Amino acid sequence: MQTPYEIAAKSVIPAIRGIVARSLIERNMRQSDIAESLGITQPAVSKYFSEKRGKAIDFAKREDVKKMAEVISEGIATHKLNNVEVTNLIKEICDYVMRSGYMCELHYEIDPEIKDLNCKICMEPAASVS
Repeated sequence: MQTPYEIAAKSVIPAIRGIVARSLIERNMRQSDIAESLGITQPAVSKYFSEKRGKAIDFAKREDVKKMAEVISEGIATHKLNNVEVTNLIKEICDYVMRSGYMCELHYEIDPEIKDLNCKICMEPAASVS
């Protein structure tokens, strides 16, 4: 069984990066600059642009996620966000996606037993580990 964070690392984060990369390319930003801003390689940016990467989860109908990703795009394009701030915002969107249940269907596809267990791990408050 994969943890929600494993699913997010393989699907949600790449999808968010894809939205941001495509938005920045539409603003005529160079792929090498986008790569530097997102902490990835230029070939990765190219794959996001051509939609060969970052499509495991589709946020096309999730206006809230697209709006949050646009905050990152705008911040990068206007040089108002540094790399740490970009990384933190990606993390915040990822957490939001998990709490909102947007990742559940993909998780069910990957681990069908999760659905049978009526999993709500991502939507529950964090447990205290002592």
